[in-house]
Amino acid sequence: MKGTKYLSELVDLSLLKKNRLNMIKAPTGSGKTVFALEHIPSLTADALHNVIFLIDTINGKEQLLRNPKATSEYYGWAREADEDGMWFEGDDRVIIMTYAKFGSLSQRFTDFHVNFDYIICDELHSLIKFQNYSAKPNIHSLALMMLKSAVRNNRTTVIALSATPRKIKEVFADSYYELLIDQEDLVHYDVEQIVPFSSLEYLLSSMDPADIGVCYTSRIKAMLEIEQSAKEKGLRPISIWSISNKDYPMTEEQLAARVRILQDYEIPPAYNLLIINASSETSIKIKSAVDYVIVNSSDEDTQVQVRGRVNSDLKYLYLPAADTDPITIPDEFLGVRLFTAEKNALCNQLNLHNRYGRPYRWSSIKDLLAESGYAISEGRQNNLRYAIITKSDF
Repeated sequence: MKGTKYLSELVDLSLLKKNRLNMIKAPTGSGKTVFALEHIPSLTADALHNVIFLIDTINGKEQLLRNPKATSEYYGWAREADEDGMWFEGDDRVIIMTYAKFGSLSQRFTDFHVNFDYIICDELHSLIKFQNYSAKPNIHSLALMMLKSAVRNNRTTVIALSATPRKIKEVFADSYYELLIDQEDLVHYDVEQIVPFSSLEYLLSSMDPADIGVCYTSRIKAMLEIEQSAKEKGLRPISIWSISNKDYPMTEEQLAARVRILQDYEIPPAYNLLIINASSETSIKIKSAVDYVIVNSSDEDTQVQVRGRVNSDLKYLYLPAADTDPITIPDEFLGVRLFTAEKNALCNQLNLHNRYGRPYRWSSIKDLLAESGYAISEGRQNNLRYAIITKSDF
């Protein structure tokens, strides 16, 4: 671990501004939770009705709720907050809410954001990404609109905490205000060695079964393939993803492992490789021993975030050997429904191959699109799955 001071020691709260998105760059281990659940609530008499902490994933929310200063939304709370909590005594607990829930509340309560002295946004870059996953308006795009309104409402101080603020700065360009702190003095975890890899399958075969690792990839199908390959190589893997995924419900074994991770902050001893996707890319914490992290993505923000799931120094961080050149999608494939035939036609036209000369099919092309500035929304028509590719907003 490097650095000597935690976030609460370095942030000068007198510098926080209204009418601005107050951006604080803070990596894992720097004391974000204490800052958000103890430092900020101390500034108001009734944090329960005047402060909300927004988080990107259900996994992250459930783990954060282990903190006694955190609490979940309860029946009637939104109405209480909308009435400015005027009938209630002070309470220093903070409501933890997903961006999705925040967006849905904007449909029920007009100008809901005006009710709060402080809105704390954890991993705000994820909201910016999530809003492009389905046709707009959606609950994530509504949440982003409400946050932009909160920045301008003259009452609410909006604070964003993230180790990867690049996309946030682009989207909030006209109101972005970064509180500069000494990143070297800020407590943060270290990596002994960053190692490039060319073949994930070969990399897994070289892993010592005595070591414990975390592996990230974006798609559930790829997670299952990695899990099977890891088993064949003598490792003991387990995959977890979102409990809200109806197409791929998790098994009882996976659900039990998920609960152990979220409640005890540890990879269950029965496993030596935890495989995750975007549902755990941010927010969750792993405090048990981890020797290595593999990030199967060339996106720099993803690499930083996934490494940050491990709350300790790390021996090895494995990253793809070289960035993939950006993809340009022909106009005739943009904004239209692509069924299997159209997806195959796109793959053939792009004519991309891996390092072994094998052509990329849709499942691989799909992963590369987000890294090339495109968004994908998916749906069904006559029980046939389709995808729509659009240019991202950032």
